[in-house]
Amino acid sequence: MVFGAVTLFVSLFLTWSHQFSRVFLGEWGASDQLRGVPHDPTAWQLYSAADVLLAVLALVLFVVALIGTRGARFGALLAAIVGVVFVVHAAGHPPTNGANVFNPALSVPSYAPNSPTAGAGETVALVALGLGIGGLLLSFTAD
Repeated sequence: MVFGAVTLFVSLFLTWSHQFSRVFLGEWGASDQLRGVPHDPTAWQLYSAADVLLAVLALVLFVVALIGTRGARFGALLAAIVGVVFVVHAAGHPPTNGANVFNPALSVPSYAPNSPTAGAGETVALVALGLGIGGLLLSFTAD
């Protein structure tokens, strides 16, 4: 559980979304519309509340591993399952800040196509949550 907690906290500092595809950046990366928008943001840059909740979950896993009662471990297990659901959703639908570039040069003027992808942060967070949940389940056998 401790290793999972530390790994979950570290994952928040890794890239959680590649907001812009390489083709998109090749064409529009130097434009004024994208100035100041992080291209490969961390969880801290993407989220306003979810990042804090994942950090709190990491702290809860750490504390529960050291001094948690059976009830506290069960609560941490439920919270970790909710964390897994969130991270799976974030990996399947990479978050962006909604920055779009209007391309009037297209035959039908519209927004330039972009396909964001998930970063390493989600993968590391899933592994960390798997370790935490595995540790929690193992701890129930020791009672």
